[in-house]
Amino acid sequence: MWNTHVGRKRRSNYEEAKREKGSIFSEFFQMFFGETNNNEEKTQNSKTKKVPIKGENIETEIKVSIQDAFYGVEKKITLRALNGKMKNFQVKIPAGIRNGEKIRLIGQGKPGENGGKPGDLLIRIIIENDSKFTLQGIDLYTNLYLSPWEAALGTKLKLPSIDEEISLYIPQGMQSGETLKINGKGYHDGKAGRGDLIAKVQIMVPKAMTKEEKELFTKLQEVSKYNARKI
Repeated sequence: MWNTHVGRKRRSNYEEAKREKGSIFSEFFQMFFGETNNNEEKTQNSKTKKVPIKGENIETEIKVSIQDAFYGVEKKITLRALNGKMKNFQVKIPAGIRNGEKIRLIGQGKPGENGGKPGDLLIRIIIENDSKFTLQGIDLYTNLYLSPWEAALGTKLKLPSIDEEISLYIPQGMQSGETLKINGKGYHDGKAGRGDLIAKVQIMVPKAMTKEEKELFTKLQEVSKYNARKI
């Protein structure tokens, strides 16, 4: 014969065990199936968490003379910021910087997002040629102007380079367009050395002559058998 009192008691204890949060049954269920609500919250938080993004870089360029690039210089540049206001930057250009090389100002670009670092300001250096020198790679080119008698007879002279005057011997019979190369007197090569200085000969004829000069040229014309069109 069944004891109904004992059966009811056992069923009651089983129901209480299911309802009790810290019960063995509850722990067993969480072990295999996890806590659904907590996992959903973690997934939601991971979706909404913002990742820091670095700001964009800004690029610009400035022009400098060959002398400033050769010796190095500090320049002040002014750029318009994102808020429309003008902002000044002090840029230190190192001696011997190459044409087209960039200088990086860290943190002077566009602001980052979500706490990210700002971008950088990249300044491209454009080296401008002038009336004295032209830069090609690490070589400097210049013109060497000679009078007709200097070119014909040869001479000694002083040729200005970018940092000193060079004593130069001109052999007789120099022609326009010929070049003289002076080693190691060009631009910095970035390895504690220098390129070459290339001097291109340009023979200059005086536009205004004195009476005596004109007489000498006339006499030369009479006695010379040289014909420039028959070489």
